[in-house]
Amino acid sequence: MGEFVAKAKELGFTSIEPNSVISPPMLLELIDARAFISSIHAPCPVTLSSQGTPITALSVSSLDKDERKEAVYFAKRTIDLASEVGAKAIVLHMGEVPIDLNLQDTLYRLYNRSGTNAKEYNLVKEELMQQRRAQALPYLQAAMKSLLELTDYGEKKGIMLGLETRFHFHEIPTLEEMTELLREVRGSLTGYWHDVGHAQMQQKLGFARHEEWLSCFQDRMVGIHLHDVKGVTDHYPPGEGEIDWGTVAKYLFPEVIKVCEIGEWNEEEELRGVTEFLQMKGIASS
Repeated sequence: MGEFVAKAKELGFTSIEPNSVISPPMLLELIDARAFISSIHAPCPVTLSSQGTPITALSVSSLDKDERKEAVYFAKRTIDLASEVGAKAIVLHMGEVPIDLNLQDTLYRLYNRSGTNAKEYNLVKEELMQQRRAQALPYLQAAMKSLLELTDYGEKKGIMLGLETRFHFHEIPTLEEMTELLREVRGSLTGYWHDVGHAQMQQKLGFARHEEWLSCFQDRMVGIHLHDVKGVTDHYPPGEGEIDWGTVAKYLFPEVIKVCEIGEWNEEEELRGVTEFLQMKGIASS
C-alpha cells in the first residue's frame, strides 16, 4: 500500500478512497503510508460476517432481520473508521431487489447485439421492470430503515453519507427511489454520491438519463466517482471512453469530493495525464 500511495501521488492524485477490497492489514499499511483519505467506500475493511461469508455480501435492504442488522453494523464501523482517519464521508450501497439476474444478463447481451431499439430488447426490459416493481416495496422499506439508523449514527460522528448511483437495474435505488430516500433524511449530513459510469450505463440501457441524476441531486451531492465507459464496461480512465465530461462538470460544486475509480486492469501509462485531463474539463482543481 505504501507503493500504491507513492504511485498515486506521482500520477497527480491527492487523496485515497479505501474500499471493500482493503483488508485490515492493507488498511494499516495505508494509514502508515500517511495517505490523505478523502472518503471510504463501505464496508471497509473487508472481513467475514457471522456466517463466514465476506461482509460485502450483506445487504442493508435484506428482509432477513439478522442480515440487515449485521450490514448496518459494518456500515457503522466504516463510519467509525472515517472519523478515526479524518475522512469526510463514506459511500453507501443501499441494497437490491431480488429479480431474475439471467434476464438482466440477457438484456446486456441484446444491447451488445442490437442496441435498445430492437423489439426483443424492449420486451426483456419491460419484463425486468415489471419483476422489480412487483417486489421492490419491502426491500426499499428495509433500506429506508437502515438508512435512518445510519444517518443518525453518521450525524453523531460528523461523517457525511453518500448514497451511490448503482450500475445494475436490480440494485437500489432507482432515480425515483433515490428521491424518496433523500427526502426522508433531508437536513442531515446524508446526501447523494454520483457515479459517472453507473449513470451512463443506466442511460445507455434506457432506464434514466445521465444528466437527470445530476440535475435532480446536484444540491445534495456529497461526492462523485469519476471513470469512463466503453460499451457496457465502466472503470476506464477518464478521457478513454464516451462520458460527456463538460456536462458532468457543470453540475459539480467545488466542495464535492472527487474520486477516480479506475479498474486495476488499466495500464499505468493510461493513468498518466488523467488529473490534467480532469483539470482541463473543469472537474478537478489545479
